Amino acid sequence: MGRFIAIILIIFMGVLLFVGVKSVGPDLTASAQAEIERNNMSDLQIMSTGGLTQADRAAVEKIKGTQVQLSKGFDYLENKKQNNLKVYSYAKSDKQNRLNVTKGHLPRRGNQVVIDKTLADDYPVGSKITLNDDSLKKTHYQVVGLVDSPLYIANEERGNTTVGDGQANGFVYVPFASFDTDVYAQMYVTFDDLKGKTYSSNEYKRQLNRKIKKLDNVLDNRREKRQVELQEIAEKKSQPAKKKLAENQQQLSQSKQKLETGQGQLAQQEGQLKQQEQNLSEQIGTKQAQQQLSQPKQQLAASKAQLKEQAKQLQQAQSKITAGKQELQEKTQVSKPTYLTDKRADLPGFSDYASLSDRIDAIANIFPVFFFFIAILITFTTMTRMITEDRRQIGTLLSLGYSKMEISVKYILYALLTAVVGTILGVLVGSKVLPPVVFKMTGAMYIFQDYKSLFYPQLIVLASLAALLATVGSVILVLFRDLREKPMNLLVEKAPKAGKRILMEKITPLWKRLNFTQKITFRNLFRYKSRMFLTIFGIAGCTGLMLAGFGLNDSIPSPGTKQYTQIDRYQAMVTLKSGQKNRAAQVLDNSDQVSGKLPVRMEQVTFRQKDSSNQEASLYAIKDPKKLSNYISLNKPGKKANQSLPKKGAVVSQRLAQTYDLKKGDHLRFEDEKGREYTIKLAKITENYVGHNVYLSSDYYQEAIGKKASLNSYLVRSQKMTTKQQDRLAKKLADTGQVLNTNYTKDQRDKLEKSVQGMSAIVVIFIVLSGTLAFVVLYNLTNINISERRRELATFKVLGFYNKEVTMFIVRENIIFTIFGILFGFVIGWFLNWFILIYASSNMMVFPVVIKWPGYVISAVMTVIFSAIVMWVTHRKLKQIDMISALNSSE
Repeated sequence: MGRFIAIILIIFMGVLLFVGVKSVGPDLTASAQAEIERNNMSDLQIMSTGGLTQADRAAVEKIKGTQVQLSKGFDYLENKKQNNLKVYSYAKSDKQNRLNVTKGHLPRRGNQVVIDKTLADDYPVGSKITLNDDSLKKTHYQVVGLVDSPLYIANEERGNTTVGDGQANGFVYVPFASFDTDVYAQMYVTFDDLKGKTYSSNEYKRQLNRKIKKLDNVLDNRREKRQVELQEIAEKKSQPAKKKLAENQQQLSQSKQKLETGQGQLAQQEGQLKQQEQNLSEQIGTKQAQQQLSQPKQQLAASKAQLKEQAKQLQQAQSKITAGKQELQEKTQVSKPTYLTDKRADLPGFSDYASLSDRIDAIANIFPVFFFFIAILITFTTMTRMITEDRRQIGTLLSLGYSKMEISVKYILYALLTAVVGTILGVLVGSKVLPPVVFKMTGAMYIFQDYKSLFYPQLIVLASLAALLATVGSVILVLFRDLREKPMNLLVEKAPKAGKRILMEKITPLWKRLNFTQKITFRNLFRYKSRMFLTIFGIAGCTGLMLAGFGLNDSIPSPGTKQYTQIDRYQAMVTLKSGQKNRAAQVLDNSDQVSGKLPVRMEQVTFRQKDSSNQEASLYAIKDPKKLSNYISLNKPGKKANQSLPKKGAVVSQRLAQTYDLKKGDHLRFEDEKGREYTIKLAKITENYVGHNVYLSSDYYQEAIGKKASLNSYLVRSQKMTTKQQDRLAKKLADTGQVLNTNYTKDQRDKLEKSVQGMSAIVVIFIVLSGTLAFVVLYNLTNINISERRRELATFKVLGFYNKEVTMFIVRENIIFTIFGILFGFVIGWFLNWFILIYASSNMMVFPVVIKWPGYVISAVMTVIFSAIVMWVTHRKLKQIDMISALNSSE
């Protein structure tokens, strides 16, 4: 019964982990797909640098089976709570991207709004919010509800924005009727023939790419037409300004004429005064003439000065009119707008969710398979040894006239029963218990509440075939071998394997120092090499699985730790208002906590390449490259490197280079937040673990972008600060009126650690199941060892050895097997962890291999404890060996 239960447990755990973990990824996808269909989430989101119109909508709707929805909106920095908000329009008629109300209700009047549920503490239901923007008819609104939006499926991710520090904090939906603009901000598109297709399937992606190509052609044709429309709008808007400039120019011309007349009159008066002075000088003398004419001269000088001042003012007015004309000309010269098409995968949080699913799939393709392999190996060994022990019974049945089939049925049914029971239990728990447990632990991270837990036939079939192969397959293999022998041979037990001199015996000084029992132990180890290797590998496999689990637990949060302590050496980023920095710099210089600051230009940019997903990156232009190493490390992946910033070219983070298969000297194209495209040269690849970063000198920025890299941020180094100290410094900076936002790397690290919590659930399950498997494997292998050596152990008892001494023959071997198994398991665990993390890393996150010392210690200690428990059980079983039956002659 013990062996029967052990085999069922091994198969159960193998199937449980294989089916369960392999089901988590597909279940996450199915849950997201259900949410997509329930909220009618758009397939594409289109934006334009020139805004969108009904004409754009009509052009897109010409593509057959296309459903279009237009939305208004803008980015807004809310001053009271210092939140960067994404403002969208809401209408009852909206069919795409339907909102899910978590508290309150949707807007019913023009002065009501609903807000992101993650901002509930800042804007609770019933509170007021001020949205002071020219696009809106009203300024003050009441929050009447908290909502989830399918555009933001991850609760911790709200994407980029064009205000503040470039990172959005949440969203607001304002009634459509409250907008006072004819231009739309977004166009949402769904395609009829893509409905019902899973978003992650290759078929969906292929068809979507075909749709995008058609869409790109339509939008490309719209660019020139839209440019004309914008030009007309600009011309229309400029008419009052042109009229005003013309009036000013006319007034200026009149003033010039008056000035010229005055200057002419002044010249005439000067001439007359000069002639009068000459005449008086002849009559009364020069001195008396000058005294008599001093007053008229002073009046004339004052008039001259006055005319000179008027001339200066007219010149300044002419300069202003000329500048106004130039500015007006620039405003009326409209370039062709750019249309930006984002897939669903490009939305904030969606790629993280897909990455979580992909990471779990990556782990599921390695960890459970290796786990299952260990389980199958032990099961196969157990079944074959069981039949080998029954050779005499099989021989007896054959001698009594039973057919080979009748004899085989007993073992086949036994094997079939263990496989069926273990597989059914494993499938049920793996499909219906394990995935929901994982989802419950990750549920707070995403807006999905309806989790789909499904059966996947292909996984069940694979697990069932593997279980049957390990049990029924091993039975048939051994029976096929044994039933071919004659009954007489089966009735005679196999002679024990002959002992041989081992290598240790040739080391005479060492061998002489060993006592009798120690010599027997070493000889037995090498006498049954297959048993030794199987036991060591079984223990090593289980220890390795446990260590890999602890390694994953250490490695999953490590990207944030490495990024925000080793790569980013600064503690805060202060984002400034345009062209303002003096008072903010003074606050930083006067702070006791701040030890240094580095002025930089920081922008959020988007890298785009055909047949690859869009990649968001932070671009930094550094004015003082020599100081950069104190704030950001520019190491090459895997080794230390020259920290200097290249004069020509950009430094690009490793994952961005890998995503687009780039190497030194290649060129990258990217777009800024306004859709303008630029090209930079890759000069160096740097180590990076979170997101994509691009670094370049301010000189190269000016060369590549075509404008000066004006300062808009400070990277700040500081001492360790409490939350209150951080808030106090942020408030002082905000009070200067020059700072948009202050972000601390500690907060980003905490946020990142929350985002990978979903993996922790899987890791805990791995560790628990690996430990359980280790115990069952040790128990099973020790049982096999005892059953095969009953005669040997009974002989020792007959010779007068005490029970403890007999047990020690097995215990010594187990101790040696356990030590070597643990050491070998450390190697297996490290490589298993490394292999899993390669597949688990995504474009936006790289997982380094990190296994802290407690992982090694706990894995080893757990293995030793399991081994000790098994040894205690072994001792009890050895005490019960019946010496007479064990030594009974076979003949």
